[in-house]
Amino acid sequence: MNGRIFLVTGATNGIGQHTALQLAKTGATVLVHGRALARVEATVADIKKATGNENIKGYIADLACLANIRRLSDELHASQKHIDVLINNAGVYEKKRQESNDGYELTFAVNVMAPFLLTSLLLDLLKAGNKSRIVNVSSISQSSFLDLDNLQLKHDYGKGDKAYEQSKLCDIMFTIDMAERFRKDGITVNCLDPGTVNTQMLLKVWGAIGIPTDEADNEFHLATDAKFEDVTGEYFVDMRKTRASAVAYDNQLRGKLWKHLVDITGAQYD
Repeated sequence: MNGRIFLVTGATNGIGQHTALQLAKTGATVLVHGRALARVEATVADIKKATGNENIKGYIADLACLANIRRLSDELHASQKHIDVLINNAGVYEKKRQESNDGYELTFAVNVMAPFLLTSLLLDLLKAGNKSRIVNVSSISQSSFLDLDNLQLKHDYGKGDKAYEQSKLCDIMFTIDMAERFRKDGITVNCLDPGTVNTQMLLKVWGAIGIPTDEADNEFHLATDAKFEDVTGEYFVDMRKTRASAVAYDNQLRGKLWKHLVDITGAQYD
C-alpha cells in the first residue's frame, strides 16, 4: 500500500480510528478526519507513534454542516494531488431528533448528505488516483422502507432507530447508483455492514454486545484486499456479498432519492 492515499472520515475513534491505524501499518498515506482539533491531533500522533509511519495527516470538519464539507474539500485539494480510497465511515445515532445548522435532521445530514456531497467534491481526486475505491459504511440494521415524503422525520421520529435505519438504507441506495456512474472512470463503489462492534455509538444505544474495535477489520479489508479490485455496486456483511433490503434495488425510488440529494446538497455529479 506504500504510495496509496486513503481518506477515512470519522477516524478519531472506534472503527474509523482502527481502520486508519491498520492502513498506516501498510505504509500508506492516511488522511485522518475528525470534527475536533484536539482529537484529530491526538489520533495522528498516536498512529505515527504506533506505526512509525509519518505520512499521517489530519483534517477537521463538522460533517453536519454543508459549508464545512466544502471547506474540507478545499483543504484536501490544496494538499493532495489524488486520493486512491475514500472511506465514508463517519456516522451518528441520535436518540432525540435534532437539526443541523442547515436545518436538516441530524442523522440524515451526517450519515447521508455528508458522504453524498463529499464524494462529489472529491471525485476529481479519486479519478486521478490509481484503481480508486469508495467504501460507504452502511449497516445490517438498514430499513426495509423509505418514505421520501418524510426523510427529515419531522413526524414519527421515535427513539432514533428509524432515523438511523433509514440513513443506512439511503447509503446503500446511492452506493448502487455511484457504482454505475463511476464504472467508466475505473472507480469501484461498495458498501458494507462493518460488523457489530463495541464502538461508543453501540455502547450508548445497545450496550456491549459486539466485538472489540481492534478486531473490526471489515472496512480495512474492503478498502485494500486485491480480491475486491474489480468488484463494484455490492453490499457486504461479514465480507460476503449480501442482498440488501429489496427496496434498495428499486431503480425508480433510487432515482428520486438521488435527485433529492442533489437538490438539497448542491452536489454535482454530471
